[in-house]
Amino acid sequence: MELELDITDIKWAKEFFKKTDFLSQLSDQELTALVYKTRKTNFKTGKIILFQGEFSNRLFIVKKGKVGIFVAKEGKKERVAELSDNNYFGEVSLIHPVPASATVITETDSDILAIDKEDLDELFKNNPTAIDTIHKKIESRQR
Repeated sequence: MELELDITDIKWAKEFFKKTDFLSQLSDQELTALVYKTRKTNFKTGKIILFQGEFSNRLFIVKKGKVGIFVAKEGKKERVAELSDNNYFGEVSLIHPVPASATVITETDSDILAIDKEDLDELFKNNPTAIDTIHKKIESRQR
């Protein structure tokens, strides 16, 4: 179940966004607007957040916890990465509507924040350098 952010989450999210490569150039007013469009979900260990092949239109942020990134290869599930506090995933869906390249599963109880693509699109219209930064991030993760 998605929840609105509480005051502690709001402060955390605003600071996180200020330090995030493709959001750091947003104005204080834009950051605040984005924070209020952000939602939080508490996931128990072992829950799937995103399936490989699933279409998503969200950016996910690991506020607290740990998630495993798994790719199906030759019928086997292979762990290719792990993300913990202060990391994000799903940025590819902000650029192109493509199926998720991996399955994301919580490895500990986790607080995950999510922002819809439509909410970010509004901000990106005024900040084209943010899109360039996302492209660079995607390229670096695909290496």
